[in-house]
Amino acid sequence: MIPKTIKNPNIAKLTKQINEVQVPPLCPKTGNPIAGSALTITYVPNEELLEFYSLNEYVASFIGSQEVRDLELFTQVMARDCHEALRVKVSVTGKFILNIGQTLICECEC
Repeated sequence: MIPKTIKNPNIAKLTKQINEVQVPPLCPKTGNPIAGSALTITYVPNEELLEFYSLNEYVASFIGSQEVRDLELFTQVMARDCHEALRVKVSVTGKFILNIGQTLICECEC
């Protein structure tokens, strides 16, 4: 599965698109990450834009995943999948608040 896109209307020059998506608890065992965790997806669009209504559904598809089992991999998969959908350079930053008193920040480019 890759994120859904919509056609860029190209009415004006759009120099940067930034989507911030709240991340729900993905691990049913630990409950991590906790509320306040988010992914920031940054790119310079060409023909397509990420369809933001479907981003929450796409992120939720990783809940309890047996294939993507850690937040570092989750961030990398998001960067790869957004890149494949958009066909432009994509940066993804995950800020994950953990229930052990730590915050994990992952930055990926694809």
